[in-house]
Amino acid sequence: MDKKINLYFRFRKENKSVVSFTDSFFQDLSKCFSRFKVLVSLSEKQELDSDGYNFIFLSKQDIDDNQFVNSILPIAELPNTLLINLEQIKFVDKGFPIHKFKIYHFWDEIKETAELRLFRRAAADNNALYWEKITDIAFEIVEKNSKANDKKKGKIFLAQTDNSQSADRDNLLRDLIELGYEVLPNKLFSLDYNECNQQVEQQLKDCILIIHPIPLVYSKYFADKGVSIVEQQSILSSKYSAEKQNDVNRIIWIPSDFDITDEENQIFVEKIQRDQDQAKNTLVLKVTLEELKKIYRKFLSGEYKHQVENNLPDVYVVADDDDEKRSESIIKSAQTPEMAVKTNFKGITYHQHLNYLANSKVVVINYTSENEPWLTMKVNDIYKSKGMGDSKPFIKLILVKERKDLDTSAFESRFSEVHVCSIEDLKLNVALRNN
Repeated sequence: MDKKINLYFRFRKENKSVVSFTDSFFQDLSKCFSRFKVLVSLSEKQELDSDGYNFIFLSKQDIDDNQFVNSILPIAELPNTLLINLEQIKFVDKGFPIHKFKIYHFWDEIKETAELRLFRRAAADNNALYWEKITDIAFEIVEKNSKANDKKKGKIFLAQTDNSQSADRDNLLRDLIELGYEVLPNKLFSLDYNECNQQVEQQLKDCILIIHPIPLVYSKYFADKGVSIVEQQSILSSKYSAEKQNDVNRIIWIPSDFDITDEENQIFVEKIQRDQDQAKNTLVLKVTLEELKKIYRKFLSGEYKHQVENNLPDVYVVADDDDEKRSESIIKSAQTPEMAVKTNFKGITYHQHLNYLANSKVVVINYTSENEPWLTMKVNDIYKSKGMGDSKPFIKLILVKERKDLDTSAFESRFSEVHVCSIEDLKLNVALRNN
């Protein structure tokens, strides 16, 4: 072992649960460092020092101790200060400048249930998550002290997102670092709107790839502006992307298992998809995490190109759910040697969706539950698609609504047929021959 790193710590000794956590934490961190052939020296240090790494441990109880909080604030912005956040804390309510710290959360929120789980050594279910975080910390420190850090392949902007997506973002961060890229931001953005904008613009500079994870719920970040940090970053990155033209690629990622029902979030996603400025150099994906990795790896290697799809549909079925089995009968009834049928079920991109609309002769909209923003978006997409270069005229536009009480009156005049039935019972009576 030929390297030695000094670790300093601060925590409230009155808080027994934190004391207990730190006992195993430093033992386990030392084990991780030994794998990298690095020795560590551990001590408590009160004076400011940029030498070594300062670890601050914080729980709910600690945030109310003004003396302790005041003692840690002066070292917040030292480059080697790490804040170990042990629980969910409402930092905004406490006026604590969380954005000044480099943070490692030892907890997360399960996105499906909003349940919190703590990463602890003794917790059987979350033990692996605890070790994952310990390894991340060791890896970051070793990398900072390595000359290899000067040989990064480039910068990637992986946008700040909601707490419920922290596990996904950490996963992507880990993967991109292992690929040899510098990933930004590495701290939370300021809660001050103007300061945040400056920080985002600064972090975007020279980035070759921008990835925006979209959460399930639209969470306000700036109380006085009523806008989320996710949307604000998207607005600023779209401007940067437009300025850079072909020098940067931008991905909007919606996890494939997300059914976004939050109305504000629906409106936000629709705006991304419609706004021509937002669409420049941008790929909107609804795919799994692993599929996302495959796609951005192709971007980074230069392999990815917007492929021209030859197998375009004659009949395109667009549904507000992803139950493909329910639409099997209509797909089978349309599937003849003359007709190719596609659906929006299998995680297609927004660009593919518009391309299918532009080239299909029959479009079937299947509307199963009250969701006017979704229906408005799909109807507008139909007409927007015909502005694309190689569009074909429609033979039929068919609206299928499962219940009579679903209000579609504002849109029915735009369709050649409106049916009140299950799509399973719809008989598609079209013959598509070459004109």
